[in-house]
Amino acid sequence: MTKTLVQAGQFRGAKSQPLRNVLIYAPTIIWVNQGHKKLWWHDEPRHYTQEDWLVVPANHHLTFVNEPSHVAFYSRTLTFLVPPPAEWLEESRQKKPDHEPRLSVTPPLAYCFEMLFDMKDKELALETQQQFLLGFYAELKQLGSLHLLFPGKAGSIRERLASYLSLNPGEPHNVESVASHFSMSPATLKRKLAAETTSFRQILTQIRMGYALSLMQKSGNQLNVALACGYQSEVRFAHRFKDTFGLTPKEYVQTLCTQVT
Repeated sequence: MTKTLVQAGQFRGAKSQPLRNVLIYAPTIIWVNQGHKKLWWHDEPRHYTQEDWLVVPANHHLTFVNEPSHVAFYSRTLTFLVPPPAEWLEESRQKKPDHEPRLSVTPPLAYCFEMLFDMKDKELALETQQQFLLGFYAELKQLGSLHLLFPGKAGSIRERLASYLSLNPGEPHNVESVASHFSMSPATLKRKLAAETTSFRQILTQIRMGYALSLMQKSGNQLNVALACGYQSEVRFAHRFKDTFGLTPKEYVQTLCTQVT
């Protein structure tokens, strides 16, 4: 199976979708193509439409409302699993050192977004994906916006763990096997996560809940979604979902524009 450098997602809604505590585990661009997104960023509301992108660094929790207009809400996401060259980030910072998490969509940027979004279905060689991704990073660097996605040093254990778990969220992950993957003992992994004020279980739950959101865009069968996310108990899954996002799985499904079963 070909390694993926960029993960693409899409989200729809026929009714208002209020969500809290949505983990963005890796640098992500969100493009609202229909309707608008009302986001709280540093306790201030910000609105996003098709004219601009929401640019979110890794390890951020978002609270927002997806609002349809005369048509259903529709957004797409690109999540980036590998960083750009360090010297490109420094060059980007020198052009625009201070910036809000917003980027106006230009025709070149839109073209690059579409190219990367469509790449998920093409099973391209790793080298080909790398060249396409570098092209997109180059456009962001030219605009002085690349550092919005990568504002600091990458590679915290929290980010590395979240990216690893996101590849197969429904697998029966345990701290022993995951620690072995990172060539450390379970005690060391737990200690490093505690130093970043989190835990293995917290990150796994957040990754699985984000995965559940994307699965429920396609199916409203709560049991199937729970099983796919690694939960054997539908009730436990529903409790985790409500605790994380502030609404039940059933309430979320009712906001969707597609008929689900």
